[in-house]
Amino acid sequence: MSFTLARCLEAVARLLDACGPLEPVRLCMSDRDVQAEVCAGGPAASQSIARLAAATCTEASGRPGDRDDGILTADLGNDVVLVAAVDPPRRRITPGPRATSTSSAAGLLRELVPWTASLDQELLTGAQLWVEDHGTDFTVRLLVAACEDELDRVAAAAGTGLEQVRTWRTDSGLDGQGSLPCGRAVQLGIVRLP
Repeated sequence: MSFTLARCLEAVARLLDACGPLEPVRLCMSDRDVQAEVCAGGPAASQSIARLAAATCTEASGRPGDRDDGILTADLGNDVVLVAAVDPPRRRITPGPRATSTSSAAGLLRELVPWTASLDQELLTGAQLWVEDHGTDFTVRLLVAACEDELDRVAAAAGTGLEQVRTWRTDSGLDGQGSLPCGRAVQLGIVRLP
């Protein structure tokens, strides 16, 4: 995973650079695919999907007359596939002016590349990295599944490269948090397999 997840982050950062301004986006990245949800509705969502489509030289598909709910599937190269759609927020992303941007999201993804490149590919198979733009800040969360007897070992591997890592048991496995050397907080979620 490590190298390929890092490669996925780089591909998405390049895509965001090429898109120009988008509405806040929730990203779920794995070693081979990216799910992007545009957190807006109406014309703003349609414009964001159109910019993603233009940057990937593809077209969104959807129900006629329902453009902002279109689904976009594109090949980002290096075996990375993008699936993008609209997920209108049930509440406003931010109560005031937006403090984040598409370019700051791309910069964040680049900050995460060295950390993800150092993660253990074998132990963290199937890990997903979630990056969510809330309009005021970003949440970064690494999710991975593990057997009961591997929870602590997988948590330690997920925390590689992070500082001040803390974990705690939950009903579903382990949760945790640490920070990158730059100070960016990273949440960890290790889900116990049945």
